[in-house]
Amino acid sequence: MNTSVRFPNLDIDFSFVGRSVSVFGFELTFFGLLTAAGMLLGLAVMIFVAKKQKEDPNLSLEAMIPAFAGGVLGARLMYVALNREMFAGKSIIEIADIRNGGMSIYGGVLGGILIGAIYCKIRKISFAQVADTASMGFLTAQIIAVWGNFFNREGFGEYTDSLLAMQIPADAVNKAQISRLMAGHLTEADGISWIQVHPLFLYESIWCLALFLILLLYTKHRKYPGEIFLRYLAGYSLGRAGIEFLLPEPVTVPGTEIPVFSCVLLVLAVMFGIMASVRRSLTKKRGRHRARRREEKRAVLNYDDIQTYEDVSHEFMGTDITDEIKETEEKEVPEDAEVEEKTDQRVSAGSGSRTEEVESEKTETEDTELPQKAERDDPEQGRPSKMSEGKPEA
Repeated sequence: MNTSVRFPNLDIDFSFVGRSVSVFGFELTFFGLLTAAGMLLGLAVMIFVAKKQKEDPNLSLEAMIPAFAGGVLGARLMYVALNREMFAGKSIIEIADIRNGGMSIYGGVLGGILIGAIYCKIRKISFAQVADTASMGFLTAQIIAVWGNFFNREGFGEYTDSLLAMQIPADAVNKAQISRLMAGHLTEADGISWIQVHPLFLYESIWCLALFLILLLYTKHRKYPGEIFLRYLAGYSLGRAGIEFLLPEPVTVPGTEIPVFSCVLLVLAVMFGIMASVRRSLTKKRGRHRARRREEKRAVLNYDDIQTYEDVSHEFMGTDITDEIKETEEKEVPEDAEVEEKTDQRVSAGSGSRTEEVESEKTETEDTELPQKAERDDPEQGRPSKMSEGKPEA
């Protein structure tokens, strides 16, 4: 079997691309090695991101290990379920053997999320917070592990003559994977039939790398736990929706050439994007409301804590406080004396007028009493005279 892989439009020719390597008599496939390397590098990136966010990396590691195991299990189970005819009559050991590939990325994502959520629930760990960090590690693992399809000659797309078109020997792939369009554009060279296809592993790796860089820069702008995870789901779903268009003979919507999985993934991408944006907006509004309430409480506290402080201007003017106090007292004494003098004058004036009123009243009283007395005295004086007149003379 020919093991060459070529990129004719780029003038790149890999004459030997093996599937495995032997280490101490034990055969290790490149697919398995790249998957393991991706997981280890993903754990390292996850620890780096956790420390950068000032989080406990042990919590992320604790949840990430079972999540990775669940991802591998889910990826294999979904691949077997989607390709039941390939595994019909095979033993459990052969079905569980993933060294030669055969994994579904959708099953990997679903399995990792499910097992990770269950583990966080049992351990009472915040899944949203762990998921933000785990998504960065999972993206790193995807960037590397997807290159296993290059060595296994799997995961390629439909026929194309684009710049990145890849040629694979027809006898190096499963015959069931060769579509009618590929068979109609077979290329003969050096007695070998080549199929020319889209290198979907390359597209997915580039997309995941771009998404990783965007989310890494966006991490410092995160407003709530779980936002990075939702952005990851939205971004990856969008990328996979585009890749589904390039798959050979996909299941399409009746009456159209639109793949069903592309429609589903587009809906998921929009849904996750809206969820992330709406929740971010609500979080910002709640933050502004809390800030306003804190300002109001601070204003009330500042008002209640108002105190009268000692005048310390003399410390800056270079004067003695005792001199200022004496000057102030000297200014205050004349003012007090003037106030007292005015008060005494008012009192004396008031008393004088009162005295005059009393004396005038007394004078009027005396004037009225004198005539009355004179009237009383006149009859008394008149009687004796009349009596004296009536007496005979001696």
